Amino acid sequence: MKKYFLTGLVILLPLALTIAVVAFVFNFLTTPFVGLVQHIFDYFGLLGKNFFFLSSHQVQVLASKLIILILLFFLTVLLGMLGRWFFFHYLLKLWDYILHRIPLVSTIYKTCQDVIKTMFGSKNKSFKQVVLVPFPSNDTYSIGLVTNEQLATFKQPGREALTSVFVPTTPNPTSGFLMLYEEKDLVYLDMKVEDAFKYVISIGMITSPFTVLNKEAAQRLSETSDEK
Repeated sequence: MKKYFLTGLVILLPLALTIAVVAFVFNFLTTPFVGLVQHIFDYFGLLGKNFFFLSSHQVQVLASKLIILILLFFLTVLLGMLGRWFFFHYLLKLWDYILHRIPLVSTIYKTCQDVIKTMFGSKNKSFKQVVLVPFPSNDTYSIGLVTNEQLATFKQPGREALTSVFVPTTPNPTSGFLMLYEEKDLVYLDMKVEDAFKYVISIGMITSPFTVLNKEAAQRLSETSDEK
């Protein structure tokens, strides 16, 4: 019975998590506008009847969310088209200029803008190499992702330049710790970034074979992966 339950859980859990994430995004995008669309329905007397097991109110809410989602999709496409136009490009620059001058808002907006551009707009990989680092103590190791090498700004006389490493938390890798290490403290792995995330998300249950590399071999592996 226990084996059957675990097998069923493995089959059901990914589907349940997927549905939960999709439902969260769906509600997050549509809920702020539901009241407006419902008001339009009531004004024109639309969808005021029950439908199967759904009440008239539930029908209006569901229809409102679907319409809002469709409109948001086309609005996003339209903004993308306008963003390629010469005139609208300068309007976006003006918008950035204004937001960058507003106290508090400018800090949050610029930080989010820089992170998104780095992760989605950069030609280079955001995460350059998978490594093992001594964390949270010198006697233990954690999976880390190199984000920036040879930070000369933090170099101290007589010591190596530091390397910034993102150490993700499990099972949610969107949070973690930004650590600075000397190169001698890093253990380079021939693991792909995707496999590292699988390992973290699965709390260590999904692993792929990997070996320890020296820095030169790790750089060659990273360059080969970038060319592909």
